[in-house]
Amino acid sequence: MEKALFLIEPLECNGCAKKIANQINALKGIEFVKVFPQLGKILISFDSKELILYKVEDILLQTGHHIYSKITA
Repeated sequence: MEKALFLIEPLECNGCAKKIANQINALKGIEFVKVFPQLGKILISFDSKELILYKVEDILLQTGHHIYSKITA
């Protein structure tokens, strides 16, 4: 499993964080998602054989969130 950390703008409500987490969790290959709304951070663990990160990026952009940085490990 690989991990990725996305930095976006801080989220104003927990409902927004939950919506993002649910949409990312629905992707095939996701092991876990942790959203830190006040910090604007989203940590995911995923199987790189089943998931291409641009799918997560698409979700963030479709929900109106600019991605300031992406770190993978």
